[in-house]
Amino acid sequence: MTTLNITRIGAAAMAGIAAIHLLLAPEYFGEQAYLGVLFLLGAGAGALVAMRLWRGGGTASWALGVVVAAGMGVGFVLSRTVGLPGFHEGEWEMSGVISVLLETLFVGAAAVATLRPRLVSTMAD
Repeated sequence: MTTLNITRIGAAAMAGIAAIHLLLAPEYFGEQAYLGVLFLLGAGAGALVAMRLWRGGGTASWALGVVVAAGMGVGFVLSRTVGLPGFHEGEWEMSGVISVLLETLFVGAAAVATLRPRLVSTMAD
């Protein structure tokens, strides 16, 4: 698989993550205002990462994307297990599960995109 394909997969995964969080933000504003703000910030950062990667991006885009994806994934799991300040949800909604799958896909794509050039050059030596 080429680096361009991996980058496009990462961009598409992050765009999906951003869209899910943008659509769910109003619901979470109703639960806890800080959650709604975090959802909007995550959606904005995710959209930025997706656009930058689609245009070619680089290591900085991948790094920001990993922080966004991992943060959202950890937040989802924590909110369903130990809870967050003023918020604990017991249900694992399908939108959350899909988002976590996309976040995992993104982190995997980031690992391949950023480590592959090093692995290839190491093998060539």
